[in-house]
Amino acid sequence: MSFLVAVAFAGPSFSFPSTTADDGYFYPSAYRDQGGRDWACGSTYYSGHEGTDLAIGGFGNMGLGIDITAAADGTVLSTHDGESDTCTSGACGTANYVIVQHDDGTYVLYWHMRTWSVAVSAGQRVSCGDKLGEVGSSGNSTGPHLHFEPNYSSGVSYEPFAGSCGASSSSWNEQGSHGGIPTVTCTSTDRDSDGFDQDEDCDDTDASVYPGAAEVPYDGVDQDCDGADLTDVDGDGYDAVEAGGDDCDDEDARVHPGAFELCDGRDDDCDDGVDEGYDEDDDGYSTCEGDCDDEDPARNPGATETENWIDDDCDWRVDDGTDVYDDDRDGWTERDGDCNDRDPMAFPGAPELADGFDDDCDGVVDEGTEAPDDLAQPDLDEDGDGHRSDAGDCDDGHRLVYPGAPELADGADNDCNGLVDDGTAVYDDDADGWTEQAGDCYDDDPEAYPGAVERVNGQDDDCDHVVDDETEVYDDDRDGWSEEGGDCADDDPGAYPGAAERPDGVDDDCDGRVDEGTAAYDDDGDGWTEEERDCDDGRASIYPGAEERENGLDDDCDGLVDDETEGFDDDLDGYTEREGDCDDSLAAVHPGAPEVLDGVDNDCDGHVESPEGWFAGCATGGTAAGWWLFGLLALRARRRG
Repeated sequence: MSFLVAVAFAGPSFSFPSTTADDGYFYPSAYRDQGGRDWACGSTYYSGHEGTDLAIGGFGNMGLGIDITAAADGTVLSTHDGESDTCTSGACGTANYVIVQHDDGTYVLYWHMRTWSVAVSAGQRVSCGDKLGEVGSSGNSTGPHLHFEPNYSSGVSYEPFAGSCGASSSSWNEQGSHGGIPTVTCTSTDRDSDGFDQDEDCDDTDASVYPGAAEVPYDGVDQDCDGADLTDVDGDGYDAVEAGGDDCDDEDARVHPGAFELCDGRDDDCDDGVDEGYDEDDDGYSTCEGDCDDEDPARNPGATETENWIDDDCDWRVDDGTDVYDDDRDGWTERDGDCNDRDPMAFPGAPELADGFDDDCDGVVDEGTEAPDDLAQPDLDEDGDGHRSDAGDCDDGHRLVYPGAPELADGADNDCNGLVDDGTAVYDDDADGWTEQAGDCYDDDPEAYPGAVERVNGQDDDCDHVVDDETEVYDDDRDGWSEEGGDCADDDPGAYPGAAERPDGVDDDCDGRVDEGTAAYDDDGDGWTEEERDCDDGRASIYPGAEERENGLDDDCDGLVDDETEGFDDDLDGYTEREGDCDDSLAAVHPGAPEVLDGVDNDCDGHVESPEGWFAGCATGGTAAGWWLFGLLALRARRRG
């Protein structure tokens, strides 16, 4: 064994290797063996120990996740994880560890880490204060502690403390007193200067990443440090296609796989079909495009009207334009004998006029009349419609224009009322900007037209073939509930009175509370949710960090029941404090334990056999398993648990 006493060495200067130094968890349980004494010529060591053991007071504190940080800048040389972290025998084999090499070739061993807590990987550059892992009791250990061991590049460990029996100059920036701990002196634990220290910041090398930052969706980066990238922008429970999910419109919570397909010109259920279910007859027209019979492919807005007493072209008129329809509204159809169904003055039995037309449909023109000698006389009825210009005929050259004539959609003022085509499908009768031909379904109501606001009136105000939709009496999302009936989100079919509450930031069951009863809700009002590791969200006295009480419950949610109370065996030695264990953080200390010369009252009889003591630490004879450093370091073989 080699001991280096009072040696000056200009290696890296260390900060205390944890951000929790000020919380009172750490204390030195064993210093490096400086030839039968510690660095201050005291007895806080054990034979052959080559590092500094920093204990945290038992497994209860270990459950809090006490972090281990880099004591100085360097590069991760090697790591190991996955070993059990509950060793108390001092002989559990391989430990979880991190080795950090500094720029001058020296390196530090960080040993006995908690299972699956190693936070770095080989080759990674770390700065002073970067988290490496958490304190555990893996490998050859007797209780939760950090074994901190600086080494020269040659593989020989050295003493970081300055003292009468230690180094001539300290490797710590501020080493503190014997029995105390060094000071955390990293210049900053907020390396990216975003206002959040590394123990809060999930990426302290990127200033755009910190708790509460604006999340950029689908970029694979957790900007707000909530544990995941934003892949569901609209919060409907489905990840976007851009993020590898199957939500085809991640900005609308009403659109997602399994959603109810609406007749709205879009793919609501993300099955690559638009408005399926609304063109059941596959005629190319959906019900929202005006198909008046979606079970008959022969009936649609583009169909040809036939004589069948059915509205084939969905224009709200039956058999129009056929021989059985009275197109000019004179009471006669072509089938009935109307010889000119575009002229309301021509039909069987109509008065024959001297107008050059067969008005009475008898096959003879102007019979029984006398043609006027001078058609230029103003007092004559020039068009033969029975009305003279001096008697109000506003166009005496057009026999379909006279006072009281049926108004036709022909661009003429047929009834001479000063309005052209009024009362027809091409005229905007209610002056709302829409005609019947353009889609106005109520041309006598100025508040009803395509795109109008739907009102609760039993009428299709917006002419979308649905009555009262998007009002409080209509079930817009078709979940069986309207707003009037209590639906608090009628655009979400998953939200209605009595629905199952989901952790989605929405009041799904419409009871005025969001996410209650889910892992995202603080049901017991203790400030912690199940997502935040509240292990009993029905009891306000139980949450992470709560005071553990002797009640048969895991009050502090660390996975242990009644730990750190007098009735719990914290060091797993088979004895509780109530049963006489005088140090329930050390498995080797309990009533009846063999007394050894270690400065500890091992058998709890009130007597200490020797002043030497070490508490939680590495096993006697070494602290780590044999290892090598990629051929770069010539290390002597030794055991380090």
